[in-house]
Formats: sequence, structure tokens, C-alpha cells
Amino acid sequence: MRYIAWAIGLAFLCYLPFVLTDRAVLGVRLSNMQLLNLGMSQVNLMLIAMLGALSLNYLTGCAGLISIGHAAFYATGAMTAAITGTQWGWPFPLVLLAAGLAGALVGTLAGLPSLRVRGLYFVLSTLAVHYVVTYIFLEYQFKYFDVAGVPFNPASMGAFELNTPMRWYFFLLPLVALVYWGLKNSLSTREGRVMMAMRDHELATTSVGVDVRVLRLKAFAFSSSIASMAGALYAYFMSNATSESFGINFAIQFIAMIIIGGMGSLGGALVGAALWLLLPSIITGFASQAGGSTGLVRLLLVENKAQLVQLIFGTLIILLLIFAPGGIAGIGQKLRQRFSSKGAA
Repeated sequence: MRYIAWAIGLAFLCYLPFVLTDRAVLGVRLSNMQLLNLGMSQVNLMLIAMLGALSLNYLTGCAGLISIGHAAFYATGAMTAAITGTQWGWPFPLVLLAAGLAGALVGTLAGLPSLRVRGLYFVLSTLAVHYVVTYIFLEYQFKYFDVAGVPFNPASMGAFELNTPMRWYFFLLPLVALVYWGLKNSLSTREGRVMMAMRDHELATTSVGVDVRVLRLKAFAFSSSIASMAGALYAYFMSNATSESFGINFAIQFIAMIIIGGMGSLGGALVGAALWLLLPSIITGFASQAGGSTGLVRLLLVENKAQLVQLIFGTLIILLLIFAPGGIAGIGQKLRQRFSSKGAA
């Protein structure tokens, strides 16, 4: 049954871009509402956000290192892509590699305060890294590209050019699967288990001879390299990037994703990113249908649509923190345990 479920899921993911592009299933036309007002651009942005959510959940949920400077690593990747791709003309695969290496370097530097400080002081140090990197990006942008932002040429790998949403989808989907598979398997190794032990009880981990300082820096470098590559992909996909694109709200959204999906669950990070990126589009679709409504429906869906999205996400996060601290992944695990216990009985 598990293999059948995987096959059905893979078939769905492969057929999804054709449905969203043709707006039809097996030749049967579907309305915008039947497709939940979703398009390929939202799905591709969701896949890029999944890379950021996976990397942050690996750092915070699995290694126990709380960071609110994740947007800085995205900005590092975008700036590296601007230098190597736009200015130096490097090919796209080398640009991604350079972004990953630059992100690992910045992540290692950002993780250095973790060797001396803990708790709120360390969180503030990651916030400081965020402002330093975005300031450097701003100065770089104004010096070479002015206020219009940094332009990016279409990404290409040889003769294959990522110039359509569908091509981007079939490039990003295997990449997200590969990163998920790599992170999942890394947690099964000895070092991965030690890292999770460090998250649960650092003193006990140190007492068995583990140098947690090196482990922290490795976690930061690994996580930030993935986030930096995601930042380069984001810049190329948007074809333009500015320092304002990577503000503090951009960093906070990744924290919200892993809280909603489930702290410490890589699968939960994917769910949280999907919910965070797609729900506003779905609500926008309902708002377009409610254009002729009156009263409370019009007030919520038409006149205060942006506030409604914030209200839904804020309420969801509060409810999850109170009733399900494990997020959506924790709820799913409890349901599986309940059904398996009933089946055994």
C-alpha cells in the first residue's frame, strides 16, 4: 500500500502542472475556483519556499538553534547570483554552487556567537546578521544597479532554458525531493542522531565526549548553504531582486512555516510552506467570487482580504501552539498512532 500511495502521489505531482497550465483535467475544463485560484507561479514559489523551510527546520527543529536571520542567507544567495551570474556571466549551475558556498561561509560566521552565548542573546545575534547582510546587499544594489533592483537573465543549463513556469516546476520539484531525501538521511546517521541529542540535552551530549561547538557550526553551514541556494533560485525565478525583498518579515514567515508544519519534522516543513504560500491565493479566489456579496462576507473577503489572511495565520499559529505544539505533522502522527492501535486491537 505504501508503494501504491507513492506511485499515486508521484503521478499527481507530474500531472499537476499540466492541469494548472491547461486549466483542465483529462480534457474537462475547470473553473478558476475549482482549481482554488492556483497557478504555476504560486506552486513554483511554494517549492522555493520549501527549500528555506527545510533548511530552517533542520537548524531550529533538529539542531535546536533558533535563528531569525534566515532571510540573510536568502539575500546572500541572491547577491552571490548577481555577482557571479549577472556581472560575471557564470553558467547557472556554477552560480548555484557559488551561492551554496557563500551561504555556508556566512552561516558559519553567523553561528560563531553560538559558541559563547545562548537563548535570547543568540537570537539577537542572528537578527544582527540579518541587518548586516541586507545592508551590504543594499549598498551593492545602489552601487551597481540603482533602485530598480538587480536584473537576472533567464536561468539555463546548456541548451535547456528555464523560461517557462512548467520548466521551472520540473526543475524545482526533483531539487526539493533531493534536499528532503538528503536531510532525512543525514538525520539517520550517527552525527545526525548526536545533533538531535544536542537539541534535547546539550549537557548530556557533551558529557559523552561530543564537541557540540563543531556540531553547531556544521548545522549552521549546512542549513545556510541550502537557504542561500534557494535565495539564488528565488532571484532567478523573479528575474529581479532588491534588498527590500529580504526584510525581517521574509525571515519571520519561515519561522511561521515550521511552527505550522511541525518543529523538527521535515515533512511538516513542506506542509507548512505549502499552506503559507497557497492559502492567500485560495482566499483571493473566494474574494473574487464574493465581489457582489454584502454584509460580513464582503467585509471580510473583499474589503479586508489581507487582514483576513493575517488573522487566519495568526489564529492557526496560536491554536497549534496551545493544543498541538507538534504542528500539523504532530497531529498526523497522533492520528496514525490512534488508527494503528485500533487496528491492532
